[in-house]
Amino acid sequence: MFYFNEGSLDLPDSWQDQSVNLVSSNGPMEPGLTITITRDTIPWGMGFSEYVIDQIEQIQGTLDDFALSGRKPVVIGRAAGFELECTWKAKQGRIHQIITIVQIAENRAMVLTASQPGNMSPTQASEVRRIVSTLNLQQRRS
Repeated sequence: MFYFNEGSLDLPDSWQDQSVNLVSSNGPMEPGLTITITRDTIPWGMGFSEYVIDQIEQIQGTLDDFALSGRKPVVIGRAAGFELECTWKAKQGRIHQIITIVQIAENRAMVLTASQPGNMSPTQASEVRRIVSTLNLQQRRS
């Protein structure tokens, strides 16, 4: 059974949750702070720390003018994770992100990406960290 905010679907157990959730502090089509939640499968034989390093390398190779300004281990919702803080250049201008990656199962990761056009203020960054710290991971329902 796959549960989501509006309901559920009876899916085979072998199906993976690859959904994307996007929440925003502003109205539709208005620039502002957003948080995107994605899920990913950690490649076979790769440890979680190796996965995080691999993700950083992929981001560096993809985003223009990427700069990693912080990386630290965190525990969110009783799950081990890493917080990355970075900036990069998009078509519309500079983007400031705080990316939190947590291991939600042996081979699964959840990525919470807070993005702000321009720079996040210290108050915004603090609020993002507070919001992310409220992550409450639920056991998969069968």
